[in-house]
Amino acid sequence: MMENGMGRGCSALACVVGLLVSPAAWAQDPAPTPADPGTAAAPPEGSAPPMEPTAIAPAPATAGDAAAPTPAPGTTEPVAEPPAPESQIPSWFRVDADGGGLQVWAGATHKVGPIDLASDIFLTTYGFAEFDIGPAFTLGPVILNPMVGMGFNFISRQPAALIAPQLYTFIDVKPVYFESWISTSFSSIFTDGAQDSFYTRDFLLVYPTDDFGIGPHFELTYGLNESAGDDAAGVPPSVADILSLQVGGVVGLNYGTGNKLLLYLGYETQAEDNKLAGRFTFIHNF
Repeated sequence: MMENGMGRGCSALACVVGLLVSPAAWAQDPAPTPADPGTAAAPPEGSAPPMEPTAIAPAPATAGDAAAPTPAPGTTEPVAEPPAPESQIPSWFRVDADGGGLQVWAGATHKVGPIDLASDIFLTTYGFAEFDIGPAFTLGPVILNPMVGMGFNFISRQPAALIAPQLYTFIDVKPVYFESWISTSFSSIFTDGAQDSFYTRDFLLVYPTDDFGIGPHFELTYGLNESAGDDAAGVPPSVADILSLQVGGVVGLNYGTGNKLLLYLGYETQAEDNKLAGRFTFIHNF
């Protein structure tokens, strides 16, 4: 539901995750974030939606490796490992750090009859938590993971957002890997005047070697309604318009057995100053 993954930068019930990280997300990864991907109000500049997501069920990993288990939302592309026994549940853990603070994801994929059911939990340092669930469909090198999620605010002790629909897509055609988080978050159904939003995180990695990939990265957060803002939380009023539009690049590194590092650096086109955006992601696949 959120390389989210279903921390799907945006709000959601995603990230998350994005790319997300997914949501939970990158999931195997799988959840794009959501993405980076879910928040009760519009996410801080440069952040990923809880999703985001996503994470979030991400997918297979790097050039020349065997396919990784079905990803869970909110994670990123999985690191290739020997196939797990059928009794073992594919699972993942993810940490994102960006303009929205620290986001922690955990997710797994369960076999329910003929269905691979992916789920994830997304937590932030500002009191937001999200749960996402949905089936993961594997079509050759493509994994599609539609999800629905619910966000909670543990500071106000109230539901924060309905995060649906969400869709996490993972394509691994070595040496090319593509990940996409799409998440819609509705917070106004629980809080009058809260921001509803649409979030997407998309990136592509090309692996010249098995352990190193590089490529372009794109993130968009669009406000779906007018928002009264929240002075106490430092969230300004906003209208139905582009809240965040980031473009940049991402590097993917295999980092020991079952580990993946993602380093994103981008440019926030909607900011008047402090236009630099970025995200550091660590993912471990069990």
